[in-house]
Amino acid sequence: MPQRVPLDAIHADLEALAPYARSFADELGSLYAYFEGRHGGGTLLVWAPRALAPELLRRLPQDYRGRIVVGLDASEGDAWPFARALDWASPQAVLLACEGEGFYHAGGGWKEVGPPQEPRRVPLEDGGEPLELVRTAPTSVRYRELRAYPAWSSPPLDGSRPGDGVAPQAHLARARGLRVYAAGLLDLDQAWTPLLERLGSAPD
Repeated sequence: MPQRVPLDAIHADLEALAPYARSFADELGSLYAYFEGRHGGGTLLVWAPRALAPELLRRLPQDYRGRIVVGLDASEGDAWPFARALDWASPQAVLLACEGEGFYHAGGGWKEVGPPQEPRRVPLEDGGEPLELVRTAPTSVRYRELRAYPAWSSPPLDGSRPGDGVAPQAHLARARGLRVYAAGLLDLDQAWTPLLERLGSAPD
């Protein structure tokens, strides 16, 4: 599980991004970088753990229309920072990047039960109340994280498949009517083309 990110590390990342893209940090310590493509197209939010930033930035597409907003999560993969990212970026589509491989159009559908020290992941429909944890962001903002994540599904794209519980936060984007997908870093190149085509952001 990701560790809490020190605030000074977030400031250092922000300084590193500033020469290359319009960037800022929000009230929860999430970082945002805005990359502008050619005229036309839509806005794609690419949401990823902060630790994956170097590899993710290397793998961004070089030619596209519209805007790619890279959001770097300073939390432990919580839902509230992702919800705030949707507010800040106002995207037309979302890609959640994670470690490993795979390209997914469905996931989530689980909760955590039991004591916080030894949580168990079970299907959402199983009995038992989900854990509700109090989190503290690197900025010292506190929020509650209900460890229950409904299943989500978007229209399939070329090469995508359902995932086993992947990208649990993605249900928040679907609830707003957004098309959302998830991809491992090793398969990002496979995901860009069909996703940008669906968004109307593919180059000529």
